[in-house]
Amino acid sequence: MFWGFDDARDFKEGFAAVQKGWQCGYINTKGEQIVECKFDDTHRFSEGFAAVKKDGKWGYINTKGEQIIECKFDDTNYFNEGFARVKKDGKWGYINTKGEQIIECKFDDAGDFSEGFAVVFKDGKCGYINTKGEQIVECKFNYACYFNEGFAAVAKDGKLGYINTKGEQIVECKFDYADSFNEGFAAVAKDGKYGYINTKFEQIIEYEFDDTNYFKEGFAAVLKDDRGGYINTKGEQIIECKFDDTSYFSEGFAPVQKDGKWGYINTKGEQIIECKFDD
Repeated sequence: MFWGFDDARDFKEGFAAVQKGWQCGYINTKGEQIVECKFDDTHRFSEGFAAVKKDGKWGYINTKGEQIIECKFDDTNYFNEGFARVKKDGKWGYINTKGEQIIECKFDDAGDFSEGFAVVFKDGKCGYINTKGEQIVECKFNYACYFNEGFAAVAKDGKLGYINTKGEQIVECKFDYADSFNEGFAAVAKDGKYGYINTKFEQIIEYEFDDTNYFKEGFAAVLKDDRGGYINTKGEQIIECKFDDTSYFSEGFAPVQKDGKWGYINTKGEQIIECKFDD
């Protein structure tokens, strides 16, 4: 059923892009060709729409394969929170799911909306707009991250801090590194070492690690002396740093690497599946 394609991508929202020759289309999970291979390029479906390219221009189709936004943009991205960023004549703006240009193409670059705000770039600086296109934070930062859990990391003069959704500088730009908040915590770095702050911006885990990752399911992967382990939200080392590589916990398990092979541990640090896989 699925054979006969020159290329095939992952399923997303029940559909996968496939390629025959130089043309792309879509199949559903039954293997039925719901959109014939007639486009020059395609993106995955997101929020019920997928970007497609024809004759050098991009537009959008819906899950029925209907062309709901004509191919007229120079570049596009996925829909996120009901909006997609689009490029025309070298500038970026946003459209809604009706194809209406709700924010004109006037930015040098633009990011996806997250929690109702998007990073935009002008003259080498970045700031934020809301879904009405209002500039809620002027373009004054050297770097700006997406909002998560009500805060966004921003950079100025080589240091990072945090702003809230009102655009107020909640934490001055003083960190060498600042990650997005996840599960109430964010990794920050100073003088080559990493620790964590909470949403009250209290230093709840000191700068003691060589590298860190964000919390997921109450645990975060940390690196010490080139070995990976895990801490909990109290900063307790619940799994010692003994692995060559680590990843996030998902549904109570995390993949870990030792001696070039991968296996799985549980949240108690018990080796549930021995390290025997190549990847």
